[in-house]
Amino acid sequence: MTTGEYVQFVSEVKGEAHLPQAIDKIAANEAAQLISGSFTYLLLESLWMNDFDVEVITQHLEALYDSENHYALIYFVFILANAVAFTVPAKFTEMSATDTLVPYLSAAIIEDWLEYHATYEVAEAEY
Repeated sequence: MTTGEYVQFVSEVKGEAHLPQAIDKIAANEAAQLISGSFTYLLLESLWMNDFDVEVITQHLEALYDSENHYALIYFVFILANAVAFTVPAKFTEMSATDTLVPYLSAAIIEDWLEYHATYEVAEAEY
């Protein structure tokens, strides 16, 4: 899926959603954690292996999350995946198109990203 296709998909889903829906916060959090856990580590590893500056990327993701710019964080992750020809799960795309679920997905991604980044830093220091 290209970035253009992603934006089109999100726009279409948003156009179909007419009323805000009540969500189960626990279920939303668990779903976001499962989705993030299924690809975040692999994406980070792929970026590292392709010589991207993961430290700068991590700082940018943290800044987006800290400023509560959840949509930008998710879109940035999608752009990163696209840059290394990494396929994000379809559920990531679906969840990112739902306004009420975006903050949960953003939180899960940053949590996993920071954990995996710290693991990579330790592994790099050991070599």
